Amino acid sequence: MKTSTLVLSVFLVIFSFSSCGDSSHCDQNHDALDESNAKSLAISVHEESEKLAKEFHVRLATEFGLLADINTPRTDSSFIKLVSLDARYLTWSKTMVKLPGTVCNHEEGELHIHDHAAEEKLAELSGDDLLQLQNAIQEELKVLISDFDSLVESNK
Repeated sequence: MKTSTLVLSVFLVIFSFSSCGDSSHCDQNHDALDESNAKSLAISVHEESEKLAKEFHVRLATEFGLLADINTPRTDSSFIKLVSLDARYLTWSKTMVKLPGTVCNHEEGELHIHDHAAEEKLAELSGDDLLQLQNAIQEELKVLISDFDSLVESNK
């Protein structure tokens, strides 16, 4: 048992040195792995933003419905603020560009408002830049959601 463990240890040491014969090869493999991880994280953030956006849009529509049910005049400040949030959401949603390596999956009847041509430009970004961009886009959505939550809370 000790011999097989020793042989395995020696084999792993030799393998690790042989696979990294020159450090630039190891650095390239490490960089490629980091790049892949950053792109995967960017895609995860993008998917999470899509989910948050759908939930927010449903909540926004529900709030419009509630105001309509109580015959809120369109000049009411709550209604005007909801219209403003809806406009901001529409502007924000245009920033949700399909990421390289993902599929475009719209549900039937769902607005298809993003620009597929922008995907080519995104493909030129590094994984880190793509992740930073997706985080910024998600933060904008969170500000919208926070503003909406404040509005709903103030109407109670």
